[in-house]
Amino acid sequence: MKEHNIKLTSAEIGVLWATYMAESATIPILKYFKQKVEDKSIGEVIQLAYQYSSEHLTQVKEIFIQENYPVPIGFSDEDVHLQAPKLYSDTYMVAFIRNLGKAGLSADGMAFSMSARKDIRDLYYNLIQHAAKTEDAAKEVMLTKGVFIRPPYIAVPKEPTFVEKQSFLRGWLGERRTLTAEEISHLFLNHANNAYGKALLMGFAQTARSEELKSYFIRGIELSRSLINIFHTFFEESSLPTPMTWDTEVTESTEPPFSDKLMLFQSNALSSIGVGNIGGSLALSMRHDLTAKYLKMMKDIGLFAEDGINLMIKNKWFERPPHAMDREQITKGNGS
Repeated sequence: MKEHNIKLTSAEIGVLWATYMAESATIPILKYFKQKVEDKSIGEVIQLAYQYSSEHLTQVKEIFIQENYPVPIGFSDEDVHLQAPKLYSDTYMVAFIRNLGKAGLSADGMAFSMSARKDIRDLYYNLIQHAAKTEDAAKEVMLTKGVFIRPPYIAVPKEPTFVEKQSFLRGWLGERRTLTAEEISHLFLNHANNAYGKALLMGFAQTARSEELKSYFIRGIELSRSLINIFHTFFEESSLPTPMTWDTEVTESTEPPFSDKLMLFQSNALSSIGVGNIGGSLALSMRHDLTAKYLKMMKDIGLFAEDGINLMIKNKWFERPPHAMDREQITKGNGS
């Protein structure tokens, strides 16, 4: 049972706020998917994700109320138009759910490790389990329908060996070694995330009301396409198969099912996940040319993300995250 005199730390407030915003931005999309899905098995996965997200939002809101902390505004039914035509295929919907689970495992795992208070640890322990169940359920349906894309297979070595030359770390022209299994897995992950994100932004670009946002989403599509081409090159150089994209899973509808505010928030979330994934890949890749490419990608995605946040601020959609007191401003305000 929680001791009520233990205040929330800055880390706990931060992760709770981020969870509330993410779940409130997910629920309108899941409501729309529930309305449009035709495949029964995929509909069951969407319902599971919707149930979990609704529970999480309620639980976090209760903690904020209990702690007398302002409940974020987030998103609501005003951000979704359920009568809009179908924008994404059922197959893409289940891929969306799988990515929800993947993102949840990462974010909730980090939140759990940063939380000290028992009730917050219990909350995120539960959220981790829900994320795993969601990702697993979506993956099982994708495997059943033959649309789950596995990472490439590699040959099994006869015995363990050791690296004998420092050229193992090089990767410039004429000196490239083949990719390690870990490097392949990260290239595959980043390719898959960009292919998924590119399709999502295609739907956003088709349906955005604002011309400025439409242009921004098109820019995101072009950025994803350029990154995918880089990943293609690495796969081809190591004679590995290139994963599929999701472009054909977006319909021709131009009627917006989501508000511009919600679409821009989701685009910014994609950018944040992209920077995090690239950073992890950078840390675990040893070929110099690969690390150089990842550094350039982080810069390009970071600039794109910054412009997205500026658009949120310009439209007065950027809800201020929890932050420390500005003591200097308080002092000036008191006329001292």
